[in-house]
Amino acid sequence: MRFKLNVRRGARALVMLIGTDITFDAFATCQCDQENFEEALRYAQSRVALPTFLVGGDFAIAAASRVLDLRGVVAFEATDSAAAALLEVPLLLIDGSPAVAAAAADGSRLVMADQALAAEVAARFINVYA
Repeated sequence: MRFKLNVRRGARALVMLIGTDITFDAFATCQCDQENFEEALRYAQSRVALPTFLVGGDFAIAAASRVLDLRGVVAFEATDSAAAALLEVPLLLIDGSPAVAAAAADGSRLVMADQALAAEVAARFINVYA
């Protein structure tokens, strides 16, 4: 398998980690690459019935329209404001273009260099919208 599903007891959400190695201890996670995202998503959603979140870059924003029960997107260093304008779920943008957050109907932008703090804020975002 080209992706890894990790289900934790009591998880409140499924987090698809697309091309990122960020970790979340409180959620079910599925790490994958852009190339195998569709297969990984089908596999993960067939195994757990949880609200889904996407974490990645521009690809995560663009892929949002293809995800059932999507509750939010966390995007790192995204620049695609056209795709963000099509989002129907909340967006947490970390270190990306201000135009992306402005284009999203429900977008928030966080600028920081500390990856650990960014992961904690992303986890809180997921917990709130789950």
